[in-house]
Amino acid sequence: MKRTYKSRLATFAGAAAVATGALTIASSLAARASSPVTFTYWTSGFSPTEITTIDTEFDASHPGMRAQGEFIASSDEYLPKVIAALKTNSQPTVLTDQNPSDLPLIAESGKLIPLNGKLTALTNQLYPAIRNALFYRGKQLGMALAGEGDFVLFYNKADFAQAGIKNPPATWSQVLADAKRLTDPARHRWGIYIPFGDAEWISFDWEALLWADGGSLLNANQTKATFDSPAGVQALTTWVDFVRKYKVAPDTSYAVAGNFDGAPAFASNAVAMLIDGQWDLSTFEKDHIPFGVALYPAGTKGRSTNIGIGVVALLKTTPAQDKAGLDLIRFLASPKMGAYLATQSGGLPSSPAQLSQPLFKQFLAKNPYYSVFAENERYGQVRPITPAYDAISQDLWTEINAALNGQVTPSKALSIAASEADRVLAQQNSQGV
Repeated sequence: MKRTYKSRLATFAGAAAVATGALTIASSLAARASSPVTFTYWTSGFSPTEITTIDTEFDASHPGMRAQGEFIASSDEYLPKVIAALKTNSQPTVLTDQNPSDLPLIAESGKLIPLNGKLTALTNQLYPAIRNALFYRGKQLGMALAGEGDFVLFYNKADFAQAGIKNPPATWSQVLADAKRLTDPARHRWGIYIPFGDAEWISFDWEALLWADGGSLLNANQTKATFDSPAGVQALTTWVDFVRKYKVAPDTSYAVAGNFDGAPAFASNAVAMLIDGQWDLSTFEKDHIPFGVALYPAGTKGRSTNIGIGVVALLKTTPAQDKAGLDLIRFLASPKMGAYLATQSGGLPSSPAQLSQPLFKQFLAKNPYYSVFAENERYGQVRPITPAYDAISQDLWTEINAALNGQVTPSKALSIAASEADRVLAQQNSQGV
């Protein structure tokens, strides 16, 4: 009997130990399940207010997840810090980047997660050019963020009224006709500003005219430059003729502190028309410039503009963090949050769906000029996200500047730039980037 009793006691003790262990494991799992999945995202563009708002609203709408935004560096220093983190496996779960051309380089690490099929509905809502620019060699490397930038035609209403011009020009042919009427050499006043100098803005600005005349920058596979074409020569000849043949644009730069887009020339009333972006609206309003804005003038093949975009991308960390990071990207790309980001930055929506959000409607009511910039996005294109773009753009603006200064013909300038672009692209492709 004692033996039986002891046996049973041992059995009960063993069962109790197992039960206690099971309870401990269950408690541990429950505690783990109740602990939020914390992950970080890096930014070079969000303000502290934006980071706080994003973190707070995301956490509240996604129980069990906690986003932690970190401003890492300005745009010029951002990519080196990202690459250093990738090499040491200390990367964040999500990146927000102001330069989409960084993404192919980041993807070479094998730690960027393509978004193909993960955000299809939101991707399809984007303006077509913005959507297309997210893909590189068949992979969607990121998602567009609201707060885009494009450019339109600014014109001085007082100058137009004095010259008897009732409406802003709708085509480049009309721009020339109006510029002739607005130019007064004796008073050092010109009809329009054409950018000079050593800056990416020059190629960024000119590419829109290239597209409006039916040209393209690179071929579909991004293996060869295509701007050295009849359309390209026509587009560059337009600029050169404005400066050198018709003399309706100043033949020198008005750059101030690195500003190459001509805003100082327009603000000082040295020119009556300017191609520029929404970033100058507040300055012109503050200085009481009597300006109006119109869609970017149509070329021989239609309308265009160049759209600068920011992107958000997903990096490999842990499965739980990756899932939460994808939810953050979905959250940032939603119409509601897109409207918030656009109004906070003074930028533009990345999709038409954001225009109908109450917050953006309120913003448009106070800033009516933005509707023209937003309308222009329908016709715009985006620079290709190839790692070679920076080098291609530098060769392009160098040769454009040489043509504007009369050192080479438009045809020769583009031939030289295209040759250099092909060399850079061949080198890039040989390295598999």
